[in-house]
Amino acid sequence: MISGTPVQDLYTKRRLASLDLDDRTLLERFVTVRDEAAFEVLVRRHGPMVLGVCRRVLGNVQDAEDAFQATFLVLARRAHSLRNRDLLANWLYGVANRSARKARAIAARRSFHERQASPMATPALAPNEEDWGETRALLDKELEHLPSKYRMPLILCYLEGMTNEEAAAKLGWPVGSMSYRLARGRELLRQRLAQRGHALPSAAFAVMLARNTAPSTLPSSLVKATVDAALGNGAHSRSVAILLDAILKSMSRFRLAAYAVLLAAILLGLTIGGMVYAFSDRSPRSATQGESPTSVAPAPTPCH
Repeated sequence: MISGTPVQDLYTKRRLASLDLDDRTLLERFVTVRDEAAFEVLVRRHGPMVLGVCRRVLGNVQDAEDAFQATFLVLARRAHSLRNRDLLANWLYGVANRSARKARAIAARRSFHERQASPMATPALAPNEEDWGETRALLDKELEHLPSKYRMPLILCYLEGMTNEEAAAKLGWPVGSMSYRLARGRELLRQRLAQRGHALPSAAFAVMLARNTAPSTLPSSLVKATVDAALGNGAHSRSVAILLDAILKSMSRFRLAAYAVLLAAILLGLTIGGMVYAFSDRSPRSATQGESPTSVAPAPTPCH
């Protein structure tokens, strides 16, 4: 085997050494020293799940890859502010879903002439053996609305390909609890899809879910382009730039809205607390400073 340059060899050694590190450590390396090897490991580790989400929502190759790149560029921009870095898969899933839906909205706004002029410009994804059609696009929308304790097991076991034991260790749950929440989450997801007109029996749904959510194979060229763009070593396309800007703005608006709700809740709590205090402060005085208790009149003497 012919060795590369000393810099390439060092980078390869660092990347291989990073393979067994957890997400928190890799993120800290990236945030503190912009460790390229650490970021690449994160892309390779969670990229198959992210690309799978983008493909299901969008249904074509180029838009899915644009949404994939935008998702990891958001991670590169926001890694320093992530609170629970141990649950990076859950955060990335949410960003990927949002990125894909933004990409779909942008594509929908393209002019009719542009869509008609180049109908084959973007290759469609090959259908799966048993394609869900519209159900595949709805899957992630409904999954995102599940409670976190049911959504996370589905993401780790189905979208990231972990075993029950691996997912339980990742979340710090007993294996029995993990198995229960996984089954419960799957049933809740099936019910939500049934309400949208896509009903399947429980057993058939479990099989279809496993077949249609398997992690996607990552093209090496996509990994390299994404890592280079995140580290500033390469440029990304204009479509990715537009998508990235839209996602970051929507995240900022969401954060401002969350702060506004929190502030309103605090003000409401202070107002109610002030009213309760004022009422409780006034009540004792009313008993002591108010009118003296009325004496009871003696009963009249009966007439004889």
